[in-house]
Amino acid sequence: MRHRPRATTRQAAAPDGAVALAVAPFLALFLCLGALLPLPLAAQTGAFSPVPVQDRLAGVPPALRLALGDDSCRWAHDGECDDAQFGGTGACAPGTDATDCRALALGGEDSCQFALNGRCEEIGLGTGRCASGTDATDCRPMAFLRNRSNRCESAFDGICDEPGTGTGRCAEGTDTADCVGRFRPAMARDHFFGRDDRVLVDVSVMPWRAVGLVVTERGRCTGVLVAPRVVVTAAHCVTDGQGNAIGLRHFRAGVSPAGEAGRAGIIDVVAAPDYRPGDFPPHGGNGNDWAVLTLDSDLGTRLGHIPPFVLDKPALDEIAAGGFRISQAGYSWDTGDSLSGHMGCQVLAAFNDGSLIHDCDTTLGDSGSPLLVMREGEWRLLAIDSQFYRPQPPHESFASSHLAVDTRVFAGALRAAGALD
Repeated sequence: MRHRPRATTRQAAAPDGAVALAVAPFLALFLCLGALLPLPLAAQTGAFSPVPVQDRLAGVPPALRLALGDDSCRWAHDGECDDAQFGGTGACAPGTDATDCRALALGGEDSCQFALNGRCEEIGLGTGRCASGTDATDCRPMAFLRNRSNRCESAFDGICDEPGTGTGRCAEGTDTADCVGRFRPAMARDHFFGRDDRVLVDVSVMPWRAVGLVVTERGRCTGVLVAPRVVVTAAHCVTDGQGNAIGLRHFRAGVSPAGEAGRAGIIDVVAAPDYRPGDFPPHGGNGNDWAVLTLDSDLGTRLGHIPPFVLDKPALDEIAAGGFRISQAGYSWDTGDSLSGHMGCQVLAAFNDGSLIHDCDTTLGDSGSPLLVMREGEWRLLAIDSQFYRPQPPHESFASSHLAVDTRVFAGALRAAGALD
């Protein structure tokens, strides 16, 4: 997928190498942690102008220049400040990410070519088209979220557990929702439609035990067991955009900080044959971001699995009328190995191409995560999360909407795999 590496995922990468990549607004912003760009982000987007390093650092006061040091960190020149002494992610040792941290060290500036357009474009906070600290004015409303996460194992419980302001049971910056509140600015990348309503989900019980991590050579996404040997996830998590698998490894079900409920190898993948990375108009081809994986053992028999539900006319009418309630859970970038979920969110619109718009609080890492609906007392798989999408009603004032791919478009593949009657 096409989000740039974030330091929070770098620090948590072992053993699965989770990464995230950023792209321009209104292009498809997929939500998995994987698939590195073949070139540096600057070369891909043009966001970071090719100014010689010495020129970028020229004019920095001598004492500050000495503290900035050099660019010897492996993450140097990626546009994101990774030196914690300047408000960076902490993925680099002090004094080893000078160029990326220059703007933050100077207190922020509006030097990015996309600055002052009314939209936060900085990496980690907004679209990712601007380097850290170079779109200061537009990103000021969400700057309090910089390098914060919810990796604390007691996140979302209403008690601040960070040191200083809380109990001190968790590291600084890891209990965001509880320590700084759940409000989120509309133009933040992770705006959550104004409020972060996620909770940590108990993976020891169904249906959440059937949710897990799809691990590839490039990273990881969320997936869900829908039959004894069948997992569903997003196509962009497991292919290179040309229909080729990207080195599938295994599926880990029921992952938590304590371990996992079980794992199985991935031996086959059937992805949408017409899958194309991109952001297309409504009804225009966004429903092809799906993949059906075959495992090497009956993991779903031992742990449980979630049968699919295919939208029929009564269900589509219910969506059109409003109030079609669902629940979602995935391995968000900011919760690490803890499964986070949004209970009682809803489907807002269903398109003819097999995609739908929802208001569940999803973010990077949630690609392939299940959107579940209760039918006759049983949880059923309705759709899998796909991408940040262009704003849609009734949330036009937010930076993006959230798009998922529902089972209408891959019902045939599910039947062929024995996961749908």
